[in-house]
Amino acid sequence: MADAAHTPPSAWPRAVLAGLLILTAVVSLDRALREKFDFHHFYADAAYVWQHGALNPDLDNPDRMLRRQLPFYLPVVPLALAPLAGGGVRIAALLWTGMQVLSLLACWRLLKRWSLPPGAWFGWLLAIPVLFESARFNQLGLPVLALVLAAAAALHRNRETRGGLLLGGAIILKLLPGLFLPWLVLKRRWRAAAACLLGGVVLTVLPCLIVFGPVATGDYFRQWWQHNVAGAPARGMTDPDLREHFIDHRNQSLPAILARATVADHPHPAPWQPLELTPPDARRIALGGLAALALAGAFVLRRPLPPGDPRDALPQETSLVLLGMLVLGPLLRTYYLVWAIPAVLLLAGRAGSGGRGSGAARVGLSLWVLGMAGWASEIARGYGVHWFMLVGLGICVLVSGSGEAAEDDGRVVAAEPE
Repeated sequence: MADAAHTPPSAWPRAVLAGLLILTAVVSLDRALREKFDFHHFYADAAYVWQHGALNPDLDNPDRMLRRQLPFYLPVVPLALAPLAGGGVRIAALLWTGMQVLSLLACWRLLKRWSLPPGAWFGWLLAIPVLFESARFNQLGLPVLALVLAAAAALHRNRETRGGLLLGGAIILKLLPGLFLPWLVLKRRWRAAAACLLGGVVLTVLPCLIVFGPVATGDYFRQWWQHNVAGAPARGMTDPDLREHFIDHRNQSLPAILARATVADHPHPAPWQPLELTPPDARRIALGGLAALALAGAFVLRRPLPPGDPRDALPQETSLVLLGMLVLGPLLRTYYLVWAIPAVLLLAGRAGSGGRGSGAARVGLSLWVLGMAGWASEIARGYGVHWFMLVGLGICVLVSGSGEAAEDDGRVVAAEPE
């Protein structure tokens, strides 16, 4: 056997990929076979649709396991997942694990197309904690990330309709990628924006009309509206009667952070509250802060992408919008942090490049490492260590990219003969 010291450098990324795929497969399958965490919720609602041709009508059963499990998801999601239940829970667990593994593989291959420096793959090692958490919860983070990256690749090749439809699919699964729709408008990618909006609406409504019928479909969408637009997410997920994981340290969205840090009778208050606010005031301040961040982001990303994308502006902007999905959302759980992986890889590549942006990139990676270390502290998470980490990551992505651009502009180019 060859000595590990003489292993060709190109073998290490493949070894890392194999390790990550095995980790995801083992953890995801173990949790799914035991119906732990979110796989249970997806399977329960899918099985009800498969058996009854309708969504579970029970929304208020004292036994939470008998209620509809996915009221925050569009009605088409449990409908699309219904075939998973056709072979029983074991087959569904295998299929679900396969989806997670294939999504991770797709993300790896799509990110390789970003032409990042060779050292960028090291970012995958830094992402192991969030990949483990994603596999443990069996959420839709990896499939959504794969769809977003595939959409970015399509847009890079000027395949506007395909890119828009892929983003529409991501929005259907998890709503938060809806942030890419105003981004498409800012970029003047009108065909992609139209495909995203119209294609998303058709894919959301038409299957429900066919399977559930017009009356039931109308009822399901009214219920969805009540849970989302008129419900707790619209109020920043700060209602004290919500389940613990929506309002305690596990939710690190800004409204949840500020509520814990300022509301005296909060069910899960921070150990030290620097000031006291009423719940409505805390909510208004948090939502105002998020609105200011959104406007700042729109200002930064306001210009159309340059022709040909000469400085890989599309990867940078894709990473920033993915970070924006996390920072601006009403729910920030640890398994969502897989959406920060493109930014981590971008920073890892820039940190090892030695260019003018490498210093800011190393700062960003340090923030990521500190954020991962803060994972072990309920106090740090209660004060929003990951939210602040993500804001810092976004700033470092911008600054490191500006440094590289300035370096490119400063290169001397030989004059061409006239």
